[in-house]
Amino acid sequence: MVSFSDYNDEELHTKIVTYGGYGIAIKKSWAVEHGLSPVNYVEKNSPVAQGLVSLLKARQNKKIPSSLRLPIIQLKCFTKHVYGFNSKFNEPSFDFKAENEWRFVPSLKQIGRNKISENFSTYDKNQQKYNKRLEKYPLRFSLTDIAFVYVKSEIERNEIITQTGLLASQVKLRLWVEKT
Repeated sequence: MVSFSDYNDEELHTKIVTYGGYGIAIKKSWAVEHGLSPVNYVEKNSPVAQGLVSLLKARQNKKIPSSLRLPIIQLKCFTKHVYGFNSKFNEPSFDFKAENEWRFVPSLKQIGRNKISENFSTYDKNQQKYNKRLEKYPLRFSLTDIAFVYVKSEIERNEIITQTGLLASQVKLRLWVEKT
């Protein structure tokens, strides 16, 4: 899975950005063409969340037709609690919805029939193995797919313009506050 935040350029100065002081804004047409989708945010005790939990348990216990196993995981991959624990910031009630997340979750075909979902503890024990399996399936974009690049300093801005050939109007100083 690859995650993106859907902010427009005009609103970034009002945001506290969760994951860093740099950014690449990719054109929305690229996102749609590559199968990205916005995350469905659910309140953890809502009927929607309870329904998904029931489907996942039925899937785990093999109480559903095999034809529905993959669609249930696909739903899970694009669903997230509105509020919850954020391990990066050790916050128990982090507002995930404020990230306005879109995700790319590859199809089985796109990743050589490798798993599209693995529980975190299994992945954490064997990160190198799982990451190595996926190295040959990168999510690619080109310079023409970039709307903007955001950097922290004027020196970095000039370097990016010189090294990439992006237009000066495409390389901007970041204006958001970085969450620490």
